Amino acid sequence: AADQSLARTQLDLDLVSAQIVEKIDAWRERAAVGILLDEIRDEYEKFRQPETLREASTYLAKLTGGAYTRIWTPLANDILLLDTDDGKTLPVEVLSRGTREQLFVSLRLALVAAYARRGIHLPMILDDVFVNFDAGRTKIAVSVLREFAREGHQLLVFTCHEHIWRLFAEVKADTRRIPNRFNKNEEFLEPEIGPEPMPESVVELPAPEPEPVVV
Repeated sequence: AADQSLARTQLDLDLVSAQIVEKIDAWRERAAVGILLDEIRDEYEKFRQPETLREASTYLAKLTGGAYTRIWTPLANDILLLDTDDGKTLPVEVLSRGTREQLFVSLRLALVAAYARRGIHLPMILDDVFVNFDAGRTKIAVSVLREFAREGHQLLVFTCHEHIWRLFAEVKADTRRIPNRFNKNEEFLEPEIGPEPMPESVVELPAPEPEPVVV
């Protein structure tokens, strides 16, 4: 009759049960907040991406024939991710070299377009950016660049590949040949086998005096 251990144990059990109920309520609150924050993050990553990435996504979709639909960056990481047409998300590192160059061209087009909307019209210079493109990719890229130029952007594309020169000529672009060191515009053909021949010499012109830049 004098043993109170059962009562004390029951009291301890009741206290622990009350603490469990309190912790469960706190967990529910935090879980609800976590779900809300996840929804906010997903909303941002889907619809609040920087203007340049949204526009670059449009160019990339055109260049890849719809195989890649979106370029975006996670809220907590300074990296680029790409969404495919079948719902997959891929980092840049796993892309083929040709697809990566399509991505970089898309970003450059978007940057030039974004500056133009702010009144800063920049010429865009591309030097043999199609070397890792197959024939299909190259033809699509030529069409996209032609459309970009028709929007009023100054675009200079340099190439030493005859077939690329012909593709631009087919879309009625202003195509010209740069004279060789003998000041002649000679027709040239690409070798069927082996690497392309290197030029015999390169003449470097003196750089102009830098002009002051006002920021």
